[in-house]
Amino acid sequence: MDNSKTRYEALHPLVEEILDKLSEQIGVNSLFFALNDSSSNFIVKAINQDKELIAEGSTHVFQHVLCKLVIDENAGKIQINELIASPLTVNHPVTKSLGNGSFLGVAIKNADNEKIGTLCAFDDRPYEFTASDLRLIERYADIISKSISVETYVIKDALTNVYNERYMNRLISSVTIHPAFLMVLNLDNFHAVNAKYGYRVGNKVLQVLADRLKYVAIPNHVVGRMDGNEFIILAPIDERDFAETGAEYADRVMRAIEEPFTDIGFEPIHLTASSGVSLLTGDYMNRQTQVYAAEALMQQVKLDGKNGILFVDQHREFEQHPFASVLEEEMTHALERGQFELYYQRILEMKNGKFVAVEALLRWNHPILGFVSPTDFIPIAERMGLFEEIGRFTIKQAMADQKRFEDEFDLPVSVAVNLSASQFQSNQLLDELITLATEDGFKRDRIILEIREEVLQTGRKKAIARLEMLRRAGYRLTVDHFGSHYASLNSLLHLPVQAVKFDPIFTRRLAQNQLEQSMIRSVYALAETLDISLVIQEVETLSQYNQVEMLGDDLYVQGHYLHHPQPLHKLIEDFSKQMSVSDV
Repeated sequence: MDNSKTRYEALHPLVEEILDKLSEQIGVNSLFFALNDSSSNFIVKAINQDKELIAEGSTHVFQHVLCKLVIDENAGKIQINELIASPLTVNHPVTKSLGNGSFLGVAIKNADNEKIGTLCAFDDRPYEFTASDLRLIERYADIISKSISVETYVIKDALTNVYNERYMNRLISSVTIHPAFLMVLNLDNFHAVNAKYGYRVGNKVLQVLADRLKYVAIPNHVVGRMDGNEFIILAPIDERDFAETGAEYADRVMRAIEEPFTDIGFEPIHLTASSGVSLLTGDYMNRQTQVYAAEALMQQVKLDGKNGILFVDQHREFEQHPFASVLEEEMTHALERGQFELYYQRILEMKNGKFVAVEALLRWNHPILGFVSPTDFIPIAERMGLFEEIGRFTIKQAMADQKRFEDEFDLPVSVAVNLSASQFQSNQLLDELITLATEDGFKRDRIILEIREEVLQTGRKKAIARLEMLRRAGYRLTVDHFGSHYASLNSLLHLPVQAVKFDPIFTRRLAQNQLEQSMIRSVYALAETLDISLVIQEVETLSQYNQVEMLGDDLYVQGHYLHHPQPLHKLIEDFSKQMSVSDV
């Protein structure tokens, strides 16, 4: 079991949380989570009370441990209150070593429903396990099993077993203190390989290449497959050595690609690649610019004839948005001139198609420029320090609109409002939100605050404290864009949130990609276990809707296929028509 110590490492905080909870409710000495194969049993996490019966990080012969009994049992669970009294354990090596004891174990399963580990309670003295104890461990074993399934789909690319696009995005986002070498590469004319040799050979080439890239001589590097035949290499680097060392790293990668692929097809296959290389630094805006720049340079190599590398000039001034200066000037007065307004998109309950909530979407309707895209004006508003004021307008307007809609139709419809990172981290806005919740007309659980996943990954304790304050004040809470920066499995167990909204990347690929379907099914099962609602957003086509419908009834959907965003007066008008038709 060569990789047991690092397998599912991202789940370790979740497991620690589970063991802590179990130790508060089951009075045995030791609780542990183990992974196993046919030869060995590795203790991933353990809690010991009075004495160390189970050493965390230790490895044992699988044939000699009690965990094997759990794996061998068809039901995947074993309860033994007294080891010397059970025919299963009276002559077991563990009993002979301890003299007596007690054991309760439940199997942990992977995405393929294989028993790969155990969650166990253990003592060197008899203990009367209750039916409640068994149910408790079964529930937490189920959470770990479903989390492992999600972990598998979230981190790894199914074909090549290197990291996938979502996880690479998370790693790129985590570059804060130490600079990193970033290489984006796309294989040249790879469609010709598929056309000549077939997709089976083409897929094998991608698998062999991924293995080669993993073992390129670049210290502490990671490899990701973004999509199709595009890969990313990320590695720590000293900024002062970037020009020289970065060139060496890129050359090693290109040599690995250009080595002929033999023993795959009926003849050696030769490949080249086009690549862009950049230096990532801790500054967020600069980091994003450098990522885009590396991708743009890779495309430039393609246009220039392929098979080459271009490096980002670190001293080059990148062009701003062509209308940035115009937008900055106009935005200064946009709020006071009443140019911002909210549009609303319905959120429907899948099992009955009922309209249960709306999401508030900020729009800037300029009298001359027309509607300005949020992707254009929000970054500028953030940079100018205006977004906090605009965000405050959004929240207050959404609350007023929710009250108006509910008063007019006497229907319990909730309104979801997005909080940006700066809003969520603002003490002043937190105080204002709590104050607003005390005012007359505030309907408890009718205002949903959506916070993006990546915002909750930094300063987790502080983030949880803020969420708890908002929840106590009466707001409902949603993790938005779940899975975009590697799913927050470690947080879901104790985040005081009521819903999870999938990142739209899952929806866009849902109809074509079996992996995305499996990923969503796994999170759906986990969310059900944790009693958290699941929202699938940006459902834009019939095929996507059909795929979502196959997942199950107990989820929520939104997207243009179901409803186009509307201003409040149009939403009320359309709803009035539906009500009158229903009455007739």
